[in-house]
Amino acid sequence: MKLSSFGRKFTADAGITSLMDDLGNALASGDDMIMMGGGNPGHIPEIQARVQKILADMAQSDGDTRRLVGIYDPPQGEKQFIASLAELLNREYGWGLKPENIALTNGSQAAFFMLFNMFGGDYGDGVHKHVLLPLAPEYIGYADAGIEPGLFHAVQPDISFTDAHEFKYRVDFDAVEVTAETGAICVSRPTNPTGNVVTDEELARLEAMARQHDIPLIVDGAYGTPFPSLLFVDATPHWNDQVILCLSLSKFGLPAVRTGIVIAAEPVIKALSGINAIMNLATG
Repeated sequence: MKLSSFGRKFTADAGITSLMDDLGNALASGDDMIMMGGGNPGHIPEIQARVQKILADMAQSDGDTRRLVGIYDPPQGEKQFIASLAELLNREYGWGLKPENIALTNGSQAAFFMLFNMFGGDYGDGVHKHVLLPLAPEYIGYADAGIEPGLFHAVQPDISFTDAHEFKYRVDFDAVEVTAETGAICVSRPTNPTGNVVTDEELARLEAMARQHDIPLIVDGAYGTPFPSLLFVDATPHWNDQVILCLSLSKFGLPAVRTGIVIAAEPVIKALSGINAIMNLATG
């Protein structure tokens, strides 16, 4: 079988492929196994009981069942959920969101594939831009998400010892450089698998750098604020139109539902919705 460069890249061995094969095969085995690997979802009895009750109620409603299994949502995502989410975040944080600021994707992994290749890669006329990862180590799932090679530039951290056997990764701002070839900055908060949490001050400095160069700061909050908030340090939920905040329901107890949430300026959401339509028609 002959494959294009795209086909060869995305059928080759990748770290995230190995991780998900191991995770899926272990969880599907049916054994009473304690999973200690990166990113595996927790089974939260209260969440599962609530979902089971909702599904049972939906099954008794012809209209709800029809919406669940028989109707396409718009490429941006299910409108009622988006409106409710905007209302919730505005009530809690005063972000001034409109429904046009939120898109849903088939999991946050799909969101990052779209976003990274929207802002990194070939811009034409010989211009090739990268996605800057200002703090390594980073999430292994980013590594192979670029259609073109050399999509990411990463920076080694500053490591400070906080106790005899404890240390903290910090952004080395003396080493972080945003250039004309930087298409976006991306940081996860907290980071899988290290658990490192970028501080409010670090996030503000990265946002200022992004604003200065008119590029987005992509914040992967799959484990972070405002939910599911799997944090053991203080971190302030943050969004404005310079930030693309990516959230997920997976670590909230709904991994198989594959619901990624992207909160961004309206032009970003419109572009993302267009790619969603081409790749998926609609999100699940």
